[in-house]
Amino acid sequence: MWDRHSLELLSQSLPLNITVRWDKAPSSEKYLYVNTLLSALSYFKDCSASFIDIDGKPCSALTIQPLRRKLCDSEKRNFTIVGHHTSKPLLLIIYKNLIFEVYFNHHLFTETETTYKQYFPSASVILRCRNFLKGYLTRSPGSWGSDIIKMTSDWEGTFILESCINEIPVRLRKNFRGYKVIPCSFKYIITCTDIPKSEIKFLKNNGFNEIFSGYSVKNEIFSCLEKFLTYQLGRLDE
Repeated sequence: MWDRHSLELLSQSLPLNITVRWDKAPSSEKYLYVNTLLSALSYFKDCSASFIDIDGKPCSALTIQPLRRKLCDSEKRNFTIVGHHTSKPLLLIIYKNLIFEVYFNHHLFTETETTYKQYFPSASVILRCRNFLKGYLTRSPGSWGSDIIKMTSDWEGTFILESCINEIPVRLRKNFRGYKVIPCSFKYIITCTDIPKSEIKFLKNNGFNEIFSGYSVKNEIFSCLEKFLTYQLGRLDE
């Protein structure tokens, strides 16, 4: 999951021409981010789902650009926060009557009801089903003014798949507190090696109930996505 060989195998298994634009020499961490995404896409491929771009056209090629996780650009015009109006899915997946948004290496915007703090957790893969998204008005994330925008959310049906080589990088640890306040049960994390008990406690304290470790965790990823897809199909019947 953290090397070029895994990237090549996963790319060959997808009906998409995969191009990865590395901003610099790829690290094991960045290979893991990309391969986590490709593993999730391969599950939907096995389900005979269709891949389309954000304009609704069939998707035959996919360009992935893993970057250091930032909330916005220097001019604060383009946010990487799911639900923000300037944030767009990487692609869409259609399965039966469901349409899923796929985000890669993005942030989620959350707020607590008891304090005025904002939390910006980031994840390797985020899935949302458009069928159940709801809109609400809020202050623009990262804004120092009073500008109000419309955000979309479906926390109950949001799927979060995070990944890290072993222990959580220092630059990301402060974001993990946001996972604690996301009211969804589909929160998973992949580590390439076994991690200390203290790190497991840290992750569980921040909302992750299932932690997968090992070179190949494809079966575990598929199992999580199967639960997620079954749940979304059940919502259609309600």
